[in-house]
Amino acid sequence: MRPAECPQCPQPRRGPLATRARGLILDAVVSLAVIVANAAPSGAQVTARSTAHETGDMFEDLGYIWASPFRADRRDWAVAAGTAGAFALLLPVDPHVDRWIVDHPRAAILEALTPFRENGPLVRLATARRLVPISIGLIIAGAVTDRRGLREAGYGCIAGWGLSNTLRYAIYAGVARDRPSVSSGNQYGFRIPGGKWDQHAFPAGHAMNAFTCASFWSARFDLGAGEPVLYAVATMTSLARMADRRHWTSDTFVGAVVGVAVGRTIAASYGRRDAKRIAGAPLNTQRAPIVILWQMTF
Repeated sequence: MRPAECPQCPQPRRGPLATRARGLILDAVVSLAVIVANAAPSGAQVTARSTAHETGDMFEDLGYIWASPFRADRRDWAVAAGTAGAFALLLPVDPHVDRWIVDHPRAAILEALTPFRENGPLVRLATARRLVPISIGLIIAGAVTDRRGLREAGYGCIAGWGLSNTLRYAIYAGVARDRPSVSSGNQYGFRIPGGKWDQHAFPAGHAMNAFTCASFWSARFDLGAGEPVLYAVATMTSLARMADRRHWTSDTFVGAVVGVAVGRTIAASYGRRDAKRIAGAPLNTQRAPIVILWQMTF
């Protein structure tokens, strides 16, 4: 059931608070772009060879991350178990949060989320329709201005988006979970194999995408006041999907955790390449033992 076919879902109301929130968010996006540009270091002149190296680094990171569970140690599995345990603890909370959303459609927090909700101007901010053009724009801007950091901002975000989406759709193919809007209050509606769009509740894709890019940018660059703005936008994007009854609280938690893990691991890879570049060593060498999805560096 697509958004237009869900009359029982709480509909966002465009009130004064939503209008102010939209204006503040747009101002923050512009300010953040300036901060990223100033934080991004300049580099050598862009050539076809350097572009090929940077693109190769992106694909190398993807391969490294996918193989990381095979390098997991006892601590990594403990972190994975803790995440799974937190997910299980949130399951009983899921219907209560969803019921509150249904019973309080005009709550201030829901109105503040209006720009990020369905029919809002920022509903697709954490999807391929927005993240890919933004990433490509950063890469092109970095190439034109010879700023390596801007290019890295684009490559890192698009790499994280690619990985998180591949993982998400693999889970959707294997596991179905009813979205709150069609669940009749049953948060335990899991089935194998996967199902259609109405059964794509787990995990939360918007949360995963938003936190992947936000965590990568904040870990890779010194953004100052821009860092809490990034996480605020990622959080509002995630909560908006809960407000639209597309994901449960537990789905959103898992999506955010995986997104942070992906983003920070990619940022750590870029950091190690910087160290090797400064030391004069080859760029594409063995990474540090950072395990994605199971171990996060904070």
